[in-house]
Amino acid sequence: MGQFVTVSAFRVGDTAKVKDAAMSFFAARSWPAELVAAGEPVVAEDVLIYAPVSGWTVIVWPGYFTELAAVEFMSRELNALASTVRIHDGDYWSHTLLRDGDTLDRFATMPDYFTDEPAEVERLRAKYAGRPAVVAETTGSPMADVAPYLVQADPVDESSAGKAFVDDEFDLDDPWVFVDFWRRLGPRYPDDISAHQARIRPAADWVNKLSGGDAEL
Repeated sequence: MGQFVTVSAFRVGDTAKVKDAAMSFFAARSWPAELVAAGEPVVAEDVLIYAPVSGWTVIVWPGYFTELAAVEFMSRELNALASTVRIHDGDYWSHTLLRDGDTLDRFATMPDYFTDEPAEVERLRAKYAGRPAVVAETTGSPMADVAPYLVQADPVDESSAGKAFVDDEFDLDDPWVFVDFWRRLGPRYPDDISAHQARIRPAADWVNKLSGGDAEL
């Protein structure tokens, strides 16, 4: 089985504020959740929050946490720009850019992953095409640094696409290339995943509380 990863970055330089916003989301949705004391073993359900880097605070969610509503809520609560990424089964990655809770852009490398119906394929590829100009302008990044990453997989040619830039760590056909993409925008995926500054643990049945609002991908 491939990897399932969900990770979000908020352009907020304060871990405590991001932690509080996450707790507010769980409280607003009546999801039982608690702060975890330092030193306790990490479990798969834990939400990990890291120290700010370059003005961005990163959250690593449980792998199957597909709740875009959480990022919308927190972006609105924090009055902040947010970038959230998912890796599905190690096969593709998707990205959503939000500001103050509103979605500005959506992208996925394989938006037609779950369908081969021509009309639906066309619709999804258009919906998740990504708009590099919007991402670049909103994050203050050069367009030339953004556009090479927002390229959907070619359904005919499955050969390696190589790297977007020679100093990147990952090839474009590796879903972890989002780490390089983020580096161009500002967020940094944690070098040491164990070096979190705060932890939240939703109740064990949190999967049953997912809304399914992001069911397409």
